[in-house]
Amino acid sequence: MMRNLNRWLIIAIIVILASGMVLTLWTVQREENLLRGELLTKTRLVQGSIDTGLVKALTGTEADLVSPDYQALKEQMRQVQSADPLIRFIYILGQRPDGTVFFLIDAEPPESEDYSPPGQVYPEASPVLLHAFSSGMETTEGPVTDRWGTWVSGLAPIRDSQTGEVIAVVGTDTDARDWTIQIIIASAPAVIAMLLLVLLLLIFFYVQQRNDREREILTASEAAIKESESRYRTVFESTGTAMLIVEEDTTIAFANKEFFRLTGYSQDDIDSRKSWTEFVFKGDLEKMIAQHRIRRHMPEDALRQYEFRLITKSGELRNILLTVDMFPGTKRSIASLNDITSRKQMENALQESEESFRMLFEESPVPILLSEIPSGSIAFANKRFLRYIDMSLDQVIGKRGSDLGVLYDPDDQDRLTAAVMANGSVDDMEVRFVNRKGITGINLVSMRIVTLKNKPYSLTVMQDITELKVLEAQMVYNNAELNKYADTLRQTNDKLNLLNTITRHDILNQLTVVLGYLEIMKMKFPEPSLQEYVDKEIHAAQNIQTQILFTKDYQDIGAQSPQWFDLKKIILTNAARLTLSTVRLVVHIDHLELYGDPLLEKVFYTLIENTLRHGKTVTTIEFSYRTLQEDLVVIYEDNGEGVPAEHKEAIFLRKFFKHTGFGLFLSRTILGITGMTIRETGEPGKGARFEILVPAGAFRFTHAE
Repeated sequence: MMRNLNRWLIIAIIVILASGMVLTLWTVQREENLLRGELLTKTRLVQGSIDTGLVKALTGTEADLVSPDYQALKEQMRQVQSADPLIRFIYILGQRPDGTVFFLIDAEPPESEDYSPPGQVYPEASPVLLHAFSSGMETTEGPVTDRWGTWVSGLAPIRDSQTGEVIAVVGTDTDARDWTIQIIIASAPAVIAMLLLVLLLLIFFYVQQRNDREREILTASEAAIKESESRYRTVFESTGTAMLIVEEDTTIAFANKEFFRLTGYSQDDIDSRKSWTEFVFKGDLEKMIAQHRIRRHMPEDALRQYEFRLITKSGELRNILLTVDMFPGTKRSIASLNDITSRKQMENALQESEESFRMLFEESPVPILLSEIPSGSIAFANKRFLRYIDMSLDQVIGKRGSDLGVLYDPDDQDRLTAAVMANGSVDDMEVRFVNRKGITGINLVSMRIVTLKNKPYSLTVMQDITELKVLEAQMVYNNAELNKYADTLRQTNDKLNLLNTITRHDILNQLTVVLGYLEIMKMKFPEPSLQEYVDKEIHAAQNIQTQILFTKDYQDIGAQSPQWFDLKKIILTNAARLTLSTVRLVVHIDHLELYGDPLLEKVFYTLIENTLRHGKTVTTIEFSYRTLQEDLVVIYEDNGEGVPAEHKEAIFLRKFFKHTGFGLFLSRTILGITGMTIRETGEPGKGARFEILVPAGAFRFTHAE
């Protein structure tokens, strides 16, 4: 199945790449055709605005330089060139009877190194240009290279209005590099879409393969669990220790024979009782329940071993040493109950006896090792340690740790020994090891020197934390991967913003051209009826320009992470950027910081600027604040004209109320990034009043109030 998936993956990628290449080539061809059509249209507009009579009056010599006709045509061409930054050169070429092409007019200023005076021969004239003279057909050519660079040119013949004969050719040149960039930008979406499709396809197949592997692992794990459960039941019944399995609700799920022997209860007695707490002496019950809760919610902080008194069926109290732990992956607990009644009765007299020592260690849930000093020979090891190294007690007594095939890293061993010798003990030191199977790992080791029967020993408690370290490393790796994906997403967002910026720039350039041509039309055609239409077109183009500029401000909102800002500093800084003249600024705010978007300063600039523009009678602007339970309200007031009641909410819309819409609309959006809101609460005719509600956590005082 894996082989089939790989084959389909290759086929799908080939299809996507082929389709993407075809789409890209089509997009490139389409964009080039559009650009050529646009360039030719611009050339026609230039050609259509030129007075043929003025061109016929030119001689193609230096004498034209003082000719008013030459100056008028050159100024007209210069204005067109300045209105469209994408047009690098505008010129008019003539042709002598011998076929030589020369310059009649060049829009470049005389001081420019690219300037061509009247009569300068143009030997680089291409066949396309010569054909324009002979055929009278307008066309585009390029990219072509001459002494000034590489260009894409639009060519439009100028005909004699009486004879129809071609007397000159108007040319407009666009830099081939700008031309190529526009084509690349146009084809970028197709390329990006193709790459995204390939990426999504690879992710899909990767997830599919991972799911197949996980199903295989799950099947193997289920078989292993069944085998482990069978072994567990055998051990559970024959362990020789009273043991219980307890559900999350404290009911006993299972008890072994040793438990029934210890307590005198039967299986029927267990089934009829709802909770193991009914077997616990009431004086110990509260402690048992507290430990049970800790183990459920914070298993790392719960005791694994403690004592309590158990009530037998005959009513006798038995002292029990309880060892309890959680089943991995479940909410069940497993408990072993050791009857320590006799030991408790003799505890004070036999504190240092070997029997009490052995019992203490034998049922410990962690591996414990007792070694002689200074030989290092093992004097005793508990069951958990023996299970840990898979050896019997007879095989380890009298041996050194290195003889068991478990070798600590030499540097860690020296560090552990030095710490014990210096302090007499060491707690939770990580030590690297290699076991006799060649498997490396990490132990968490606690060691201290103890005295038993007047002889020094080293007491070592260890815990294998290899899996925990692997998990920690995996978490570090996963965090690194998340950061990498976040960086990739950030880079993608930056590219999209760059694309938006380029697109907006191009649109504004085109609007500039449109406005330029409209101004030319307004000057060229003074008829009142036509002037009215031109004015409306200019107004519409300016509205479009305003909308495009608004998208730039809106795009920047939320682009950077919020941060803390000194409110008074923001207010004073932005007020200094405006001309307050006779308006008095009062700021009743100190040591207050707001958590907001980096564009937060635009909010307070907008409030002050709107007051100065629309307040009319305003003489005072005042900032203050007040607390509102856990929140804070920043208050802005002026004594100007105020806001009409019917406009209090509408002023925050994009386009409303004396051109204040963009600023206040953006202000509300900027504040909303960190949960702040703004509203107008002033009394009409008595001044404007804006209240900014700042939620808890988005403000702080840098000094105690």
